[in-house]
Amino acid sequence: MLKRDSTISKESFVQLLSNKSSLFLILSISVLSIAIYPIIIPHITHPSMIYHIILHMISFDVALFLTTISVISYKKTKSKKILFTALSFGFLLITEFLYLLQSSGLLGDFFIPLIEVEFPHVLLLIMLGLFAAGVLRIERK
Repeated sequence: MLKRDSTISKESFVQLLSNKSSLFLILSISVLSIAIYPIIIPHITHPSMIYHIILHMISFDVALFLTTISVISYKKTKSKKILFTALSFGFLLITEFLYLLQSSGLLGDFFIPLIEVEFPHVLLLIMLGLFAAGVLRIERK
């Protein structure tokens, strides 16, 4: 009988990741499988909490997808506009991760001393600044 090779070659893996819908599916399944036990299962019987956690899980997943796509685009183009965009999505990813931990009760509110501002709000401001820099930057040729 013919024996089927079960190993995935590097070319087929790169081709799988170049398809955006399959990349989004792989990232979604990975995030959900990692977060199901520590974050979702303890709050499954609390309807208001579970909806809030699911909202942040979806936001985290979208931020992870956007960060991954923009990093791949930056590796291909080496454009500073794409770099700023990738960094801004990275800050969004960190912010959504902190919000996910806060909504699940694993992390309390983290205020910056003296100015009494939550740390994720500062990260969102940095994200907006980087995104604006990426959008408004004029490429020199």
